[in-house]
Amino acid sequence: MKGTLRWTWPVLLLAALVLVPRGLYHVRDRTELNVVVLDKTVPFRLWLEHRSLFWAMRALGVVTAAGAPYDWEKDYLGAYPPETPGDPPERTRDLAAADLERADLLYIADTYGVYRDDLKSGEKMLAALERSPKVYGGLGLVEARAAEEYVRRGGLLVSEFNSLGSPTEDAPRETLQRTMGVYWTRWIGRFFTDLDSTDEVPQWMRRNYEREWKRPWTFTGPGYVLCYEDAHVEVLRVGPEVAARGLRLDRAASSDTTLERAADGILYPYWFDVVENAGDAEVLATFTWQPTEAGRARLTARGLPETFPAVTVKRYAGGGRAFYFAGDFADNPLETAEVPFAGYLTVRRWIEGLKVAPSEHAFYWRFYLPLVDRLLRDAAIRRSGTAGGR
Repeated sequence: MKGTLRWTWPVLLLAALVLVPRGLYHVRDRTELNVVVLDKTVPFRLWLEHRSLFWAMRALGVVTAAGAPYDWEKDYLGAYPPETPGDPPERTRDLAAADLERADLLYIADTYGVYRDDLKSGEKMLAALERSPKVYGGLGLVEARAAEEYVRRGGLLVSEFNSLGSPTEDAPRETLQRTMGVYWTRWIGRFFTDLDSTDEVPQWMRRNYEREWKRPWTFTGPGYVLCYEDAHVEVLRVGPEVAARGLRLDRAASSDTTLERAADGILYPYWFDVVENAGDAEVLATFTWQPTEAGRARLTARGLPETFPAVTVKRYAGGGRAFYFAGDFADNPLETAEVPFAGYLTVRRWIEGLKVAPSEHAFYWRFYLPLVDRLLRDAAIRRSGTAGGR
């Protein structure tokens, strides 16, 4: 009997350590919010440009008016992919002013769109690395005006890369820039783990470089590529032009608490655009290059700053706020499994903090998720009718 008890207590303790946190997660409070998400870049049934946002809402207990978790397969606007990979979208749905009448948050995740050659990979479901005719995409003027009116009457708006870039035309871009309080310089960039990879570096990027510089693309190893439309391409290699911690995300000194739980000095690993503050937005975080002397010379030659806005907010008299994320923040190769237990988000954030190289997972857990958490909490506070935001 004593021997049985000696083994029973450790088993019970282990079961409690596993089951209690899991049970606490499933009985946590739910928050009802009306979140409107626009994503036009959905060529396949992967939903990569907004899936991590919806996963965050599920993990944080945000539910629809019906009390159900948000479903990344249907609870958004934009392009709806067909069941058969390679077919064009089964339908599309643009943002309309009516969608925002009761919205607690409008999130413009991506408007780049779906292109003909994206669909050629079929079952492989791989985006093309070469440009091709547009099937659907770009922010429309009606959509941009609806977003502007929404935030002017007190709404909470988040927009991120690539809502200002191609294929959005000048008129809606100017409207959205005015709304966000930023100006897009037309420069975009991205980190690549291997500049020689034909599976990662777009062909148009290589071709534009070779046309401008009149020499072949022979880069290898990790680095950053900056592009000014099809006119200019600049390559900053890790080592010769930038340090290993090449592009860093730094929180700015501010009384705004939106980023209070986001990691400071984290490395940014993906697509970004170079924007300027138009004068009526506050910069909450910046991208900061860590260049060598050679890298600094290349940035100066292109008229590119060593520090530029990463997260901005423009505040409106009616209480509205418009945030711009100058990076493809919501695009993350996140697994779709449910949160296994209460406290998992904190544990994962700590584990990802051990990484020393640019990592999409580390960025997601340490910067993006705390940022989204705070914005969703602010939306809930505003919905309840109490003061919030700062």
